[in-house]
Amino acid sequence: MKRLKATTFLVFLLAISSFAFAPLPPKSKDVKAKGAQAHFRSDCASAQATAVLEINNVRARLSTAGDSWWNGGYIVPAIPQGSTDPPVAAIFAGSLWVGGIDEGGNIKMAAQTYGHELGLEEFWPGLLNSLGEAEAELCSNWDRFFKVNRNSIDIFRANWNIAWSEGRTELDPEEIPDDIKAWPSLGNPFFEEIHGFRLPGLNQENIQLADFWDVGGSPGKYEPQFGDFPILSIPKCDFSVPLPSPDEMIFSITNDGGGIHSNSSGDPIGMEIHTTVFAYQTDDEINDMSFYKYKMVNRAIETINDTYMGIWMDPDLGCYSDDYVGCDSTRNLGYVYNADDLDGRLHCEDCEGMATYCTEIPVLGLDFFRTPLGATGEELGMNSFTYQLSNVLPDPVPEFDAQSAYHTLSGKWPDGTPMTYGGNGYDLHSTAITNFAFPDAPNDENGWSMCQENFPFEDRRTTQATGPFTLKPGAINTLVAGLVWVPNLSYPCPDLKRFFEADDKAQALFDNCFDIALNTKPEKESLAEINIYPNPYSLSSGVPLQIEPLPAAAFISIFDIQGRLLLQSKKESSFSIDILEELGFRPNPGTYIIQLKAKGIGVQTNKFIITE
Repeated sequence: MKRLKATTFLVFLLAISSFAFAPLPPKSKDVKAKGAQAHFRSDCASAQATAVLEINNVRARLSTAGDSWWNGGYIVPAIPQGSTDPPVAAIFAGSLWVGGIDEGGNIKMAAQTYGHELGLEEFWPGLLNSLGEAEAELCSNWDRFFKVNRNSIDIFRANWNIAWSEGRTELDPEEIPDDIKAWPSLGNPFFEEIHGFRLPGLNQENIQLADFWDVGGSPGKYEPQFGDFPILSIPKCDFSVPLPSPDEMIFSITNDGGGIHSNSSGDPIGMEIHTTVFAYQTDDEINDMSFYKYKMVNRAIETINDTYMGIWMDPDLGCYSDDYVGCDSTRNLGYVYNADDLDGRLHCEDCEGMATYCTEIPVLGLDFFRTPLGATGEELGMNSFTYQLSNVLPDPVPEFDAQSAYHTLSGKWPDGTPMTYGGNGYDLHSTAITNFAFPDAPNDENGWSMCQENFPFEDRRTTQATGPFTLKPGAINTLVAGLVWVPNLSYPCPDLKRFFEADDKAQALFDNCFDIALNTKPEKESLAEINIYPNPYSLSSGVPLQIEPLPAAAFISIFDIQGRLLLQSKKESSFSIDILEELGFRPNPGTYIIQLKAKGIGVQTNKFIITE
């Protein structure tokens, strides 16, 4: 681990302060960071819940405290189960930042860095009320994640189609997979029994929860027994039929109103953030990506001006001390790459025990696909890309607070000095002001990049932001972002062509409303495509259970009627005649779902019944 090797509070605190920053007096706006402790009580306990996105080649650790990927929690490539190789992290930590100025000129700021482990909080789980206030019980109840997989949705839809074909208009509860029943959408009749607390009522003003496809029953009410199921919903994407679901989708709700902002010391905004993290299992670059939708509901009762939001990140591409950063403002893309052709110091293992990429070094980037709208109604895009490094600023090195975070979000240095083009970007005498640090490709000999400037090895952070916009009471803004990773580029000063091509593929996926079928081979969902026979199948008959088609290579999965995975096998050659014998599956009598994934046929699902 990078910084958590120290075992005492003091050592960890010193590690944080060594790269902290804070403002000098503001240069551009008469604003002030007003101490939140004077007037805001702590209502909520510290967030505890974590989850892991783990469906493809990425392992991304999530937290209801707002600090994603904490302690090296973004791992790509994923290490297979049972492997003795250590996982290599690409990101050490990251968090969504939001900040603006109220009518009195005070900074409203939520900006988490490393403080949660020390009890310094900016975000708490759960919903806020209409006044932007938190309640301890709500925070405690919502200190959890809600995960649903594509397999469950496929099985659910198969069960619904079968029920419909049989003339039934309602599913039995046992035909609904558990994660579909547990999804936190308005009106879910199964929710309280599963989670132990009630969802807010349908008639409460401006209540926003997880998205779903509304098939039947009461309009606007999530009723899976009548065919409703979870979906990914993207603003401006209207479709008459549901798109293929992400292979894994994780939903949570956090807020910045649950207590004192002790990491930034900023005043709370009254912001409720609904986060959907999702990923796809593919045979191309998208398999190495993860995606993030942040829906921000402003529960404040006052207007907040000059608002910025962004993602602060401590990228550690393997070894933490030899990373360079840069951006492409035309793509709304920031990225991190290695300083030389060896990930490590003098050799691959020389990085305080951290696993490295050694000589097969990737590039990782964060792309903003959708941003809030500005005054003209157009998307703002990426407004700034800055990097933080304490030794760039003049002595004494200042500390982190709401003012310095606001300067950073607005594209300046933490002390309020404008960033300038060239060198390290901090030149008080230059008039070449820019919001984008190192915007040229590393291999552009005439461009401004860390590689061409030949920066020393260091541990760097980045902040990628959008704004400014006016945040009105009740307003909803959405930020959609994706992390793109491409392995094994040629170093030093890599040509990023292959990385940009992968980012273009991610952008096209977003432009097509995450219709993964348009980026890969179409996936069929017809139940008739898989022919399983005899069906029903008798265990005592002695007749083999057969399946057609028989692809040369495929993933085969068998689930019970509630969507629980019972068996999964990857086949590299054609299936033999008797599927049960070949897979070693010894089922009891009952109803099962079989799913086949293979090139040429996509994903296909069918139900089969086994009797005595």
